[in-house]
Amino acid sequence: MRILIIDDEDSMRHMLSVILKREGYDSLAIPDAGKAFEYIESDDFDFILCDIRMPGMGGLEFLKALKDKGINRTVIMMSAYGTMDTAIECMKLGAYDYISKPFKADEIILTVKKAEER
Repeated sequence: MRILIIDDEDSMRHMLSVILKREGYDSLAIPDAGKAFEYIESDDFDFILCDIRMPGMGGLEFLKALKDKGINRTVIMMSAYGTMDTAIECMKLGAYDYISKPFKADEIILTVKKAEER
């Protein structure tokens, strides 16, 4: 399974990469949602983990752009600033799930495994 991680924080990208690698997942971590489309179009990712608040294109804009381009990927959104309204908005835009930061490693793994079973 290949997972694209989109988060503007270096430490978060690194932590997620380590957690996923330990579980046998192959991941690519990038800091910019706008540039994610270059990777999505040239590489086959099974899942996308995307932060909501980022400079430039934010996570909600990213979800809308995926939908507009007709790109169907399983997207799991993450945010330290989320509210229930934000989570609902993500789901309406096609996100598979939503995780609040900070989270434990097993929360990420459980969410990815649930998405995999789907």
